Amino acid sequence: MQPLMLLRNYLWLAPALLQIGVLGIMVRRKLHRRFPFFSLYNLECVLSVAVLFSMYVSRYASGEIWWRVYLLDTALSTTLRFAVIYEIFAHVFDNYAVLRRLGKPVFRGALLLLLVVALLTAVQTKDRDPYFAMYALHVLQQTASILQAGLLLILFLFSAYIGLSWRNYAFGMALGLGIFASVKLAAAALEGSFVASGNLYINLVVMGSFHFAVLVWLFYLLAPEPGLNRAIGIPDHNLELWNKELQRLSRQ
Repeated sequence: MQPLMLLRNYLWLAPALLQIGVLGIMVRRKLHRRFPFFSLYNLECVLSVAVLFSMYVSRYASGEIWWRVYLLDTALSTTLRFAVIYEIFAHVFDNYAVLRRLGKPVFRGALLLLLVVALLTAVQTKDRDPYFAMYALHVLQQTASILQAGLLLILFLFSAYIGLSWRNYAFGMALGLGIFASVKLAAAALEGSFVASGNLYINLVVMGSFHFAVLVWLFYLLAPEPGLNRAIGIPDHNLELWNKELQRLSRQ
């Protein structure tokens, strides 16, 4: 087998094995109760690798069936990535009940808008692209990547302001997802500029970035979590003031 194929198979299988460790640590520390969608996302990744790789090496699974399963997996994993984004934001604002309730419809509205834009983009290319379902899911993946990269940027800019330590589990989850999403966005911008052999190297870089993201998650889960820093004085903390004011207005 060629060295590149060996590397591809390693980058395909190794993250799934590491994610089994991620799930084990989360169950042992009961973190799967705090982050159920993140746990479910890791479980889905493990199961998808097991199924898709088994079908890939099997002589009995046709290419058409493999692609159908791959598209289904892509749709499911993209949906779970959206759920993980919401879960991280909900965890960050956990101590601010009113802000958390206000954020739910805002996040759902933004998510719905992005999904509509992605589907409209795919529909507009339906007549020109025979692989409509694949293109639509690709657009949805890119939408998820944009959200995740934005999440990383927001947490970096406001982590100190909202009292979120860089050692917090939620920050580590966002960091890993953000790195993976940023690489995917860069790869999507470069894919059209290369021939098939060049795209193979780009795919390896994307797979390597996910491998690194899983290592980031393992690092954070193995380290003690300091928690959210709520020692900031309430009179000077705008988030606390906003929460109290929204709570007052909601009772009127």
